[in-house]
Amino acid sequence: MDRIDGPIGLAVSGGSDSVALALLLTEARPTRDFTLLTVDHGLRAEAAAECAAVAALAARLGRPCIILRVTGTPRGSVQAWAREARYGLFAEAAAAHGLAAVATGHTMDDQAETLLMRLARGSGLRGLGAMRPDTRHHGVRIVRPLLSLRREALRQMLHARGVTWTDDPSNADPAYERIAMRRLAAPLATAGLTPESLAAAAAHLARASAFVDGEAEALLQRCVRTARTGGLAVDRALWCAAHEEVRLRALAHAVAVTGGSAAPPAFATLAEADRVIAAGGTTTLGRVVVRSNARAAQIWRERRGIVPVTLAPGATAEFDGRYRVTAAQDGAPVRVAAAGPAARRWVCPADIPAAAETMPALFDASGLAAYPLIGVRRRDWPQLSVVVEPLREAARFGPLRYITGQ
Repeated sequence: MDRIDGPIGLAVSGGSDSVALALLLTEARPTRDFTLLTVDHGLRAEAAAECAAVAALAARLGRPCIILRVTGTPRGSVQAWAREARYGLFAEAAAAHGLAAVATGHTMDDQAETLLMRLARGSGLRGLGAMRPDTRHHGVRIVRPLLSLRREALRQMLHARGVTWTDDPSNADPAYERIAMRRLAAPLATAGLTPESLAAAAAHLARASAFVDGEAEALLQRCVRTARTGGLAVDRALWCAAHEEVRLRALAHAVAVTGGSAAPPAFATLAEADRVIAAGGTTTLGRVVVRSNARAAQIWRERRGIVPVTLAPGATAEFDGRYRVTAAQDGAPVRVAAAGPAARRWVCPADIPAAAETMPALFDASGLAAYPLIGVRRRDWPQLSVVVEPLREAARFGPLRYITGQ
């Protein structure tokens, strides 16, 4: 926590773990700039009162509190939907209020449950590393300072101080995967699989995963280059010479950057795409196309499902999970949409023409105004009317340049 330079948000739901987080950190670092963040998911009538209780706690601690509210209705797994919505709101709050990081109250018990859940899903090395103490989610830095502590120890501390908390009734519902794993804790502990041993195993696996991450980054630097259109060109010989685990990790990152999807591809589809790169052919995964021949492979965003966005002057938005687009304060409203087939005439083969169709193009009331990524615009269109920036870590790919020719 002391290595974080700037204000920190504390994610406080009102449960025992997050209340302990707020209490311990504000006492341990009384001069630090902490802001409590609490979320009303709109799923229970009691949520508003629970948020009010967190605001009251913040007032007692002498800290500001921001109540964040989820809009929309759940899709798929309610807990997964709520988690994504929550972290999205944390990221928005961090950007709006200048927070350098957000701290959560996850404990050793949560870590053990996460490892069991990942084992049940057949997760790979990265997944089995479970929760990291210092990571990023939705672009915001997330820290978990309580991962070495047991939930019961925190509750004993709160009891001793006469501090109360609120138990979410969903935490007793075995229909949820995490709660089902929580109920296994006692019988597993009798066999030696205690939260301590499970958390230690997750830490070992996380270290191994970090090593693979480093090797994957080096592989991306060696053999993947970014075309001006946002597609990727892969040196097939260098790629195939790397270890399979490293290739799969690198490919997962390449697909995430190129496709803009928040969810990583399934292992089976990653393995198939890696086989295609080695053997030649074409496949799709994670909203991208992978096409390989004897010399090289190319990866680009599929044309389907690219939703346009409209920017008011001075506004910022995400485009397709791939780019951040910001309009000039003194400009006119602009529509950002996939460039379409017409963009092909402005690029060379090394730019990956198929990717050109999916790059962001700018449209105003008169029609097509510009293709920012390749520097093409109408004569009357101001050069810096809209800034387009990659959302993900494209810096992992080769020297930071766009391909302009072979």
